Parts: sequence; C-alpha cells; structure tokens
Amino acid sequence: MSLAEALQLHRQGRFDAAEAMYREHLAGAPDDAEALHLLGVLRQQRGDPAEAADLLLRAIGQEPDSALHHLAYGGVQMQRGDEDGARASFETALRLDPNCAEAHGVLGHLSLRDGDAASAEARFRIGRRVDDDDALILLGLGNLYLARNEPANAAKFLARAAERHPESAEILSSLGRALFDQGAFSIAEEALAKALQRRSDLSLARLYLARAQFRQGKLAPARELFDELLRAGQQRFGANAGLGDIARQQGQVVRALKFYRQALAIDPGHAGVINACAGCMERLGDIEAAIVFLTDGLRHAPRADDLRMKLSALLERQGRGDEAARVRDSTWPQAAA
Repeated sequence: MSLAEALQLHRQGRFDAAEAMYREHLAGAPDDAEALHLLGVLRQQRGDPAEAADLLLRAIGQEPDSALHHLAYGGVQMQRGDEDGARASFETALRLDPNCAEAHGVLGHLSLRDGDAASAEARFRIGRRVDDDDALILLGLGNLYLARNEPANAAKFLARAAERHPESAEILSSLGRALFDQGAFSIAEEALAKALQRRSDLSLARLYLARAQFRQGKLAPARELFDELLRAGQQRFGANAGLGDIARQQGQVVRALKFYRQALAIDPGHAGVINACAGCMERLGDIEAAIVFLTDGLRHAPRADDLRMKLSALLERQGRGDEAARVRDSTWPQAAA
C-alpha cells in the first residue's frame, strides 16, 4: 500500500494500521521526510512526544526548508512544555512560508494568553487573509472579543469555528461563554455541556454551565456543579459566589453571606460580591455592617460607581449627609487617605 493510503487510514483514526504502514515504508526508505513527518504527527497524537520529536527532527534534517516540519515540531515542543523552543519553530515556519495560517494562529493564541491583545489580533488578522475559515484563528478572534467584553462579536467568530470543528471542546466552551454573556442561557448551557462531554477537565466551562443553569432557575444542578468545583479546588471565587447567589435566592441570607465572604477573601475588590454582602446585611437589618462592607469595598475598587451610589444612599438614610456628600466625590476614598 502507498503512503497516501496510509495517510487515509490515519485521517480515519485507524492509528494502528496507519502506524504499521508508516513503519513498513520507513524500513525501506528511512530518510523519507514525508513518512517521518506523518509518523511523527501520529506519535504525538498517540501521546508519545519523545518519539514524535525524534521523527520530526529527522524530517527537518532531510528537508530543513519545509515549513510543515517546523510547524509540527513546534506543536510537539508545546506539548513537552518547551514554549520558547515552540515559538522559535513557529517563527521559522513563518519565515519559510509567510502564508502558514496555523503558525499565525498559534502565535496569536500565545500572545493573547500573555496579555498582548494587539499582537494577537495582528496575528489573527494576517492568518485570516490566508484562510478565512481556519478554526484556530476563528477561536482566537472569538476569545479576543470575549476578553474585550464584546460577546456578540465573539459569538460570530466562535459559531463559525464550531461549524468547522464541532467536536472541539475548547471552541464549544468559548462559544458557551459568549452566548451566556449575551443572555442566551439555554443555548449556552447546551454548548457548555457538549464541551464538558468532550473534556471534563475544563473547569471554566463547568463554572459557566453552573451559572447558565442558575440563571434558568435550575438551582439543584447548579449547586452540584459549584460544589464539584470547590471540592476540586477549581474556580474557587466563582464557585463561592455562585453558591452565595443560590442561597440568597432561597432566602438563606446567613448562608449566602458565608459564601460571599469566602469569595471576597479571594478577590476583595469584586464590586458585585461586595454589593451582595451589603445587600445581605441590609436584609438582616444591620445597616451599619452594610456601610462597612461598601466602605471597605470602595477602598479596593474606588472606580465602582454602583458601590459609591449605594453607600451614599445608605448614609443618607442614616442621617449622615455630610459623609454621603464626601462619598459622592469621585476622589474619595483616595483623598481621605
């Protein structure tokens, strides 16, 4: 059988048969760069990055000017945790083939993860000029718009990416988040559940799935997911805040306050949870404690105008108009310090 037939078996997921054919081919042609490349890719897919690296380096030795060999080797380096080496391999692939969309996509994702949104967007835009429907680039653009709090734009790219790769857990997870942020909770729940069916370790997808269920009034399954996250030590802020929301909706104010306090211990400047704590104290009739929560919260989040207005209103209700006026001054509490 030919190398093309072996590749067809590989693409069908018949890894044992494909590997046997690659190795048989290489036994007679040990320097065939294409066969070395294909077997290297297959060994990476089968969880053997060490042999994959050896095979791909042999392919590069035979054809050093092949962008595809450097691209595949970069993927193996990423799998082995050698990020600097991977970046160098992807850059080499682009030097050899500036139209390598996958290299642009991977480098864009690395830039986005490092907080360099401008570089990431530039990579994704260049890659799209090469391949308008590359799923990796569409995912990157979707995540970029998610980070910018533009869920409608994010969903546009992520939906296209999901059409290209409907089995990708990462794409489904990001699409679910974008749909959630648009308020499409039932559709978000469906996408997030599919993502977790494919990869159960995606803790952010689990958190958003619980949030989507909560927004639809499915309190029991949402609570179960939040509890799972806490037991695993994952997404602790979001899980505590979610359990607080459930308890508060069920009228369990003291229990809600316990979870909100645990969330604030992780992120003291989160305006939503600060406001939730103050609201719990109001329901318990302790206005002074609510004022303390809001005052401390504004020291952590001085730009949170909703906290500022809430604190000002509570002070006015307590007959403390002068203090309320100072709070409404946008320079407080910095000026007081």
